[in-house]
Amino acid sequence: MRVPDMFISRWSRPVLIGVGAVCASALVLELAGAGRGWTLLALFLATVAAGAALWLEGAGRAPAATVVEAPATPGAPDAEKRLGDLAPLIEALPEATLLVDRDGRVVASNREARRQLQFEAQGLRLSAILRHPEILDASHDAAVDGVTRVVEYENAAPVEEHFRVYVAPIAWGEDTAALMIFHDQTTHIVTERMRADFLANASHELKTPVTSISLLIETLGGAARDDGAARERFLGLMEQQVDRMRRLIDDLLSLSKIEINEHVPPNERADMVLIAREAADAMATVARGRGVTVELVSEAAAHHVTGDRFQLTQVAQNLIDNAVKYSNPDGVVTVEIGVADGREAAADMAARRWPEASRISLLTPGAPASRRYVFLRVSDQGPGIPRRHLPRLSERFFRVERDQQAVEREGTGLGLAIVKHIVNRHRGGFAVESEPGRGSAFAIYLEQARPDAGGA
Repeated sequence: MRVPDMFISRWSRPVLIGVGAVCASALVLELAGAGRGWTLLALFLATVAAGAALWLEGAGRAPAATVVEAPATPGAPDAEKRLGDLAPLIEALPEATLLVDRDGRVVASNREARRQLQFEAQGLRLSAILRHPEILDASHDAAVDGVTRVVEYENAAPVEEHFRVYVAPIAWGEDTAALMIFHDQTTHIVTERMRADFLANASHELKTPVTSISLLIETLGGAARDDGAARERFLGLMEQQVDRMRRLIDDLLSLSKIEINEHVPPNERADMVLIAREAADAMATVARGRGVTVELVSEAAAHHVTGDRFQLTQVAQNLIDNAVKYSNPDGVVTVEIGVADGREAAADMAARRWPEASRISLLTPGAPASRRYVFLRVSDQGPGIPRRHLPRLSERFFRVERDQQAVEREGTGLGLAIVKHIVNRHRGGFAVESEPGRGSAFAIYLEQARPDAGGA
């Protein structure tokens, strides 16, 4: 039976004071020699009284540590009961959604959030996942103050992403939590920017062939009107310029399409050996015309990755075409496919072969470093690329020979830019090594498809 607090506060302190007075008196009497045996009785009574007072004090008041209630955690029964009512709704939402409590801890997330934001968020604090002050403030305002906000969120790595985040308060048991919905606006924003870039780049690059065709037409209508030989030669030049415009427009459209979907990783399955073989066969005629031999090297019949087969074929064709274009006559272009255990081993096998070469990594894979990677390496025996040009190789319209004022080779200057954006969409690596006088090697490496995805 619990003793009321008022009784304790009223009686325990006076009893203790009385006990102290009795003990002091007994001690004085004993020292004076006048105790005559009563001292032991007084001490006994004082001890009993002190024990009773302490018992009353302990019975009426529990220790402070026993009345502290542990905060609810995502795994607590109360939290699980509250989550059970909202979990089906959150999971059914088509856009990435998080539920964050008053303490800033993520208590629920749906499948789309785990796919887009690429983390298992439940139980973690929001500040450990998203380093965006406005989103953290919006979550706090919704969960604590009940304020609804809309925040623009941009993520630049590993790929560019844009979200409009709707943050609103929602009942969470007796408290309030923040419901955060991430509306993906990447496609819209990238499309608008690509449209502007396309017009600027296309108008600049198309200006030269259009001007050439205009001058040729003017010449054919004037001085060369009756010159049959000049007319045939000028018509051939016009055909070359028209072909250049066609290839330029095709590459610009291809690049724009790739960039629009760059933030969405592919989920198909592709065999890199088959892709490389088809690309080499497609380039065989062009290579023979230049006196170049294309050799395919692979230690296995198949190496599968998770990727877009059409885009990866485009990567292989662009790299082989680039190698053939810059090879010396009677040169050899080697196309090699292999597998490496770990990211560093893949980088070594893909683009760290020549000790004296200069090299640069244009992209780094987003997958864990411990995974297995499939690499595709295309090397030539051309003049090589000076070290100072390596960082600019994936820029749009950049050509080494144009910067060196050398004879310009056929091409739009968009091939390596297309390769970079495709590999970036696949969350892969892209590296280059080159040694003047020996040649250049361009390589990509992608995470190998897992056995549980259908065999690797």
